[in-house]
Amino acid sequence: MYKSIEIPQLELKVKQPVGLFINNEFVKSSDGETIESINPSTNKRITSFYAASEEDVDSAVQAASAAYRKVWSKTSPADRNKLLYKLSTLIEREKTTLAALDAIDAGKPYHSNALQDIEQVLDLTRYFAGSADKYTHGEVIPLNDEKYAYTIKAPFGVVAQIVPWNYPFAMASWKMQGALAAGNCIIIKPADNTSLSLLYAAQLFKEAGFPPGVVNVLPGLGNVTGTALCKHPRISKISFTGSTAVGGKVLESSGQSNLKDVTLECGGKSPAVVFADCDLDKAVEWTASGIFYNSGQNCTANSRIYVQEAVYDDFLKRFRKHVSETWTFGSKFDVFDPECTVGPVVSETQFKRIHAMTNAEQCTDDDNPSEWVKTQTCEYPTESQSKGFFIPPTIFTNVKQSSSLMQNEIFGPVVVVAPFKEYDEAIELANDSDYGLASAVFTKNITTAHRFARDIQAGTCWINSSNDEDVTVPFGGYKMSGIGRELGAAGVETYLQTKAVHVNLE
Repeated sequence: MYKSIEIPQLELKVKQPVGLFINNEFVKSSDGETIESINPSTNKRITSFYAASEEDVDSAVQAASAAYRKVWSKTSPADRNKLLYKLSTLIEREKTTLAALDAIDAGKPYHSNALQDIEQVLDLTRYFAGSADKYTHGEVIPLNDEKYAYTIKAPFGVVAQIVPWNYPFAMASWKMQGALAAGNCIIIKPADNTSLSLLYAAQLFKEAGFPPGVVNVLPGLGNVTGTALCKHPRISKISFTGSTAVGGKVLESSGQSNLKDVTLECGGKSPAVVFADCDLDKAVEWTASGIFYNSGQNCTANSRIYVQEAVYDDFLKRFRKHVSETWTFGSKFDVFDPECTVGPVVSETQFKRIHAMTNAEQCTDDDNPSEWVKTQTCEYPTESQSKGFFIPPTIFTNVKQSSSLMQNEIFGPVVVVAPFKEYDEAIELANDSDYGLASAVFTKNITTAHRFARDIQAGTCWINSSNDEDVTVPFGGYKMSGIGRELGAAGVETYLQTKAVHVNLE
């Protein structure tokens, strides 16, 4: 149930699990279906792995249900703490391999991106290890002399989790470690085109000592494995990260099955607002990182930048120069090259989609594409250089607020920069979106900064920075960007339900 993968840039040979991870064992899918994993840097096959069927989902649910009933529900918070901390030591031991798998599978620059993802996984695993006995207790409520009540924070039991392809192991860890700290058993589906690192990590949970059935990893297709998880009557909660359209289907499936509790982290079209009194060079650095890191494949990417008219031209000049010097493919179009800071987008499908969204011939009449000014800060690679899915950092100006470039999530290294006059206009433009995941504001005026944080309709607001999440701080969206919160105390509490107990002393 393993295949060998060689990564010559690191002189690394990986023994890669390719089976479904159910009940602490890697097994074949019931119908033998497999999925091929493609390296987006080269458009070459990496390997193939088994894809879970509806029958396999049911097998995993049975394993998780039995594990919860017989073992995990009786495991103390202190013991869950020890298991998660042991897991963190194993992740640290394997961080080179885990980062390398994400580099080849998701096209992440190894040095500037993939390794950083694993460092965050280490931080959050240790944080959630310490959370197992801190956010899981209830409270006593005195009612009168003869009666009191208390609450119990109870795990859901069996929860399902579906994660996207842009942060294969990191995003999975946001969900898995919090759910385990809360005392749940989990069944998690990685994205079908970036499943390798989570499959590799599955064996670390077993090595850490998690009992069989507590952690189950089911790679597969969304319309098969994902749908079966969403509709299964013995799953009590589902946590999904991905597109808003699919998030809506997850909610619908919950209503059609057993009204399972749902947490959603969906799309974004995050604004960054730059006021004239800010440190302009720092605003340039932060906003460039906020859109071009991870090739723009971030739900929180600040893909709309609004700059006050007084400094608009200066900002744009500095921004273009900084991006051309800093955010590049490197000379080798190789994600293991230390000079590579922009990798390919994840797939040919995503590559073609971004092309369609940024190509004037594909746009609607409302967009007025003839007025757009498009700047690419480096060139597409020639076929002799790379057959991968590299898209240059691209800057658009002269784009109307109603344009699809302004309103729709592109999920690639594409940004729109536009001017504004005063605060009221800036906040109106920033809030003119169906999404509300994140935002950023750049100013030295403390009143402007906190007024913006108050007025912006988004789950996160960065003041004088962008996209610098911390595992201790809750994360989630407003409007069509989602329901619920992850990370911080919320990352455990979202996997608990409250039971009230009334005690009569008479």
